[in-house]
Amino acid sequence: MSQQISTIGKHFENLFSTIDNRLLTEKEQKLRIKLGNQIHDSIFTEDITHKMNVMDFSHIGLMDGSNDEVAFLFSTIFPVFIENNGVIFRLYRHKIEVDLSDEMADRYIFIFSEGRFTSGLFQCFRLYDDEYVYGIKKIIQVIPMLKKAILKALDNLEKSSENFKSDMNDFKGKVNLAEKNYNELVNELNM
Repeated sequence: MSQQISTIGKHFENLFSTIDNRLLTEKEQKLRIKLGNQIHDSIFTEDITHKMNVMDFSHIGLMDGSNDEVAFLFSTIFPVFIENNGVIFRLYRHKIEVDLSDEMADRYIFIFSEGRFTSGLFQCFRLYDDEYVYGIKKIIQVIPMLKKAILKALDNLEKSSENFKSDMNDFKGKVNLAEKNYNELVNELNM
């Protein structure tokens, strides 16, 4: 009987330990997500978002503002490239890629919505890892440069309306081809 109670006690200890570990993991994840959103909001500030949203694209053929056209618009702006002290940063709407060198092990991706920081070798770092803190500090240091690069890309887009019209027509053709290919592949899948 005493051994049964001891065994039951160990099971409860293991259960509580597992619950504690999961709660700590969840808290770390929530902190990463919160940090990712804060970094995103520090880059895509209200003034930048406002400029992106209120740009008058009617003179370059964006009169109806369809989702395809808006998606294409953002694809012409992003990625935004900057280089700082030999480190290359590529900013997209939802992530930042960081290349510390040409080596795959020195390439990282930071996903804003998840606060996830992953190496080119597919290793995910946590908020308690030194690599995470080091990489995120590099990103934080270049936020002013990223904001300037976004504004410059928006200004350049406004100035290049003829290229935009041509590129938009090419994009519409690619979207039609993508839809055709999608239908073909779905039909193949359903056979």
